[in-house]
Amino acid sequence: MKYFISAAILAAVAVVTPSFAQKAPAGASGAFKIGVVDSQKIVGQLPEAKEAQEKLQETGKKYRDTLETIQKDYLQALEGYDKQKAMMAADAKSKEEERLKAIQERFMRYREEKMGNQGELAAFQEELLAPIRKRVQAAIKEVAKAEKLSAVMETPAFVYFDEELDITFRVLDKLKRNK
Repeated sequence: MKYFISAAILAAVAVVTPSFAQKAPAGASGAFKIGVVDSQKIVGQLPEAKEAQEKLQETGKKYRDTLETIQKDYLQALEGYDKQKAMMAADAKSKEEERLKAIQERFMRYREEKMGNQGELAAFQEELLAPIRKRVQAAIKEVAKAEKLSAVMETPAFVYFDEELDITFRVLDKLKRNK
């Protein structure tokens, strides 16, 4: 699927390129210049991104530890129930099964609230990474304008590209100089 999307993007660029070349401003070379950037490589080398990743891992570990505790409580309760259920009255069995079910539900609810796609960890990640992404995007735009590029594409969109098109390290340099 990823390669199909990449091929579709390349096809769209190939179809659109002639119309951009025709609309080049007077005095311009008329060429449609594309730059290529690897945002993941850039973000991976930024100290603030590494710091954000450490904070995310620390928070994620706290959530996982709590989930492990809930799971241990459940397994202990289940083990105790399995040992005692043969000797329990029907109403006691029912109460214990409800208690076990409540522990399971607590586990599922906690996992979703903290670590789900819309959970606290995802929100925290967005909070930490949004300013970094914004800085990277601004640097990409600045380098693209300085290089007079018509468009900048992310490297995974290409199967092959000429290394001269790659502006990744120029963007990284810009970010490091503008700290």
